[in-house]
Amino acid sequence: MRRHLLFVFALAATAPSRLPAAGGTAIPAAAAAYVAEAFERNVALQGRLPDLEQARARLDEVRGAYQPRVDLVARYSRADGGRTIDFPTGDLLNGAYRTLNDYLRSQGQPGVFPQVANQSIALLRDREQETKVRVVQPIYRPEISRGVRAGRAALLSREAQLAAYRRELRLTVLTAYHGYLQSEAAVEILASAAQLTAEAVRVNRLLEEAGKVTEDRVLRAEADDLAVAQQRAEARRDGNSARSFLNFLVNRPLATPVDRAPEAELQALADALVAGEIPSALSPDRREELQALQNAVAAAVASEDAQRARLWPTLALAVEGGIQGAGYRTGGDAGFLQGSLVAEVNLWDGRERHSRLRQARAEVRKMELQLEETRQQLALQLQQAGDEVEAAVAALRASQARSRAASRAFELVAQRDREGLANQLTFLDARNERTRAELNRTVTRGRLFVAAAALDRAAALSPLP
Repeated sequence: MRRHLLFVFALAATAPSRLPAAGGTAIPAAAAAYVAEAFERNVALQGRLPDLEQARARLDEVRGAYQPRVDLVARYSRADGGRTIDFPTGDLLNGAYRTLNDYLRSQGQPGVFPQVANQSIALLRDREQETKVRVVQPIYRPEISRGVRAGRAALLSREAQLAAYRRELRLTVLTAYHGYLQSEAAVEILASAAQLTAEAVRVNRLLEEAGKVTEDRVLRAEADDLAVAQQRAEARRDGNSARSFLNFLVNRPLATPVDRAPEAELQALADALVAGEIPSALSPDRREELQALQNAVAAAVASEDAQRARLWPTLALAVEGGIQGAGYRTGGDAGFLQGSLVAEVNLWDGRERHSRLRQARAEVRKMELQLEETRQQLALQLQQAGDEVEAAVAALRASQARSRAASRAFELVAQRDREGLANQLTFLDARNERTRAELNRTVTRGRLFVAAAALDRAAALSPLP
């Protein structure tokens, strides 16, 4: 058997823990409830949702380039001066008009042809307005499809990043929860030990007063009692810290009581973990971090294609229709309609687009290297997580055997003490060893739960809701 772990489907019949739908590790029902609550209420997780919404909005923005653009454009102008066109109307007509008038007069008729002044026509009207609706529909613009592909990949990358954070949050909640359980169990174990040390102090003081023991026995008992009191204070402190951190993760008041999983459930879960095996084919390929980077690479490649497509010509259809003239009116010659087919190709832009293309190529290379580095890091993390589970299983087995041995030894010493066959120092030593063994068993069991959750996170075993 190479490694021990965590596929514990048979546990469903023996413990009321929350089991994942497919694969993954079982966790206490109370812990599963806190994980679900953190997914709904954690402030940091909520703070990442706008990033996802931004990615969706950017994708919608790029897709909108497929649609026609419709603008209402209104312009009203007042002008004074400016260039003119001089037309020599008088110079062209007045000579002929004089000749005709002279002819009419010779016939006894009055001259009827006027003298015409030369004309100066202003290029700018004194008043002018133009109100129109303009519709522009892209026909061939290849950068749009590439941009949509990049936006879609970027959205998938954001979704994977959010899922990776949710998985990390799950591990953090479980670590805090089991840390709290360890501290509370330690407080209870030390409370039981404190009763024994207090009784030992009382008995030794009576024996000293009766002259049956010396003062050093009393001092030894008092030192043990004070040591247990100190350990209890530290365990309470650790428990309060773990409770506050867990409540912080689920966005509740820090002093809110935490539901404790039953001892029978925890022991059943631990036994299942010890009896299970780690599959030999675990891989980090399911990790959301890799999915996020793979989509980021795809987005960078699509962005490079979009920059390259900007070097190509474009074709669009433009239609304008409205009214124009010196005033606002309809009918007659005020209305107009114009359609255009617009082809555009850039001949020189100072190599601006080529520079952007080089930047896009560099971004693709950077994302590919980051993906490879992350893949190696996650593989290392997975290996370390598996080794930690194996070590935690071995430690729990040893701690359980040690606890059983220490408890049995204390029972035997206590029996001899009741019969007056064991001295007080032997009794205290046995009690201390039992307390240390029980504390060690509690710590190693919590370590196994955390290690199993870390392996679940490293291999992305449990499906996320």
